[in-house]
Amino acid sequence: MDPLEPTSFNLKNITLATGRKYEYCDQTPTEYKHGETPILLLLHGFPEFWYEWRYQIGPWVRRGWRVVVPNMLGYCGTDKPADPALYTPLSLSGEMPSFLDALDIKHPVVLVAHEWGSTVACCFAMRYPERTKALVSFSVLYQPAAPKALTVSEVVEAVGNSWLGYWHFFTSDDASAKIQSNIPLFIDALYRSHKTVHPDLYGAGTIEKILSGEIENPGPSDLMSDKERQIYIKALETGGIDGPLNYFRQISHQFAIQEALKSSFKPVCPATLPILLLAAEHEPFGHPDICERTKEFAPSVEIVRLDSAHFIMLEKRDEVTQRVGDWLEKVLTK
Repeated sequence: MDPLEPTSFNLKNITLATGRKYEYCDQTPTEYKHGETPILLLLHGFPEFWYEWRYQIGPWVRRGWRVVVPNMLGYCGTDKPADPALYTPLSLSGEMPSFLDALDIKHPVVLVAHEWGSTVACCFAMRYPERTKALVSFSVLYQPAAPKALTVSEVVEAVGNSWLGYWHFFTSDDASAKIQSNIPLFIDALYRSHKTVHPDLYGAGTIEKILSGEIENPGPSDLMSDKERQIYIKALETGGIDGPLNYFRQISHQFAIQEALKSSFKPVCPATLPILLLAAEHEPFGHPDICERTKEFAPSVEIVRLDSAHFIMLEKRDEVTQRVGDWLEKVLTK
């Protein structure tokens, strides 16, 4: 497995019992034993795809673990339904058992996830504790639905424009067209280290102004080589950005779906579940107060804050690959 060569990874397609089609990467260790070898299910965030985990997959497989990485709903070769309600964390967590069943994975898995993928993974752990061995989350864990139905504007107003102001753009009618016509610059704007990221990247209007030229072009991403950058550009230009934007459009649907499941869904992880949160110090959700608040729904969480911006798996790739691997070794041998 060469991180610079996507074709060196084992990519497959599968149709679930639900009829949904998923594209995924599936790497098995040399001494793989079905039903015994630990399985890591890696879930990516926005605007990522399976390739986001390229520096972690190989090292973790060499530790003797099977690593499965789906392209999440809306991305690349996976189905892209138009209904935003299908992209809520609860909706997607409910689809993951079907994905695992289609791969004949019956024993508990280790969930490793980033950002929106983390909210899905955390919901999965809450709903299916019997299928969850451990949970590792990058950036965030779980954000409970509001106690009433809220619009995106109401959510942004409640949390703050400096933190979630960009949601206004991502949920606007013309966001898809504006981003799709300028994928290279969009990637360059988002994929920055903590040393070069725009100080108000998440504020209202910043990303839109970068795309329009009102804010100076930041230059090529400093988190990847030009070859990797071209791979990201091709993935988003081919797969499209409209599906991924549904992860923001779904906000107004969260309350209704949580209400529909309230009799069977308890929004707290099992107290005995091993959980590791790797938070980025240079993004809003890495704030110490936010990290501490996760203990309300993840009582067993261990929190590590890293000197990084949002894309921790790239900016701190060697450190987190080793740290997570060592942590899982301890968890899996208990």
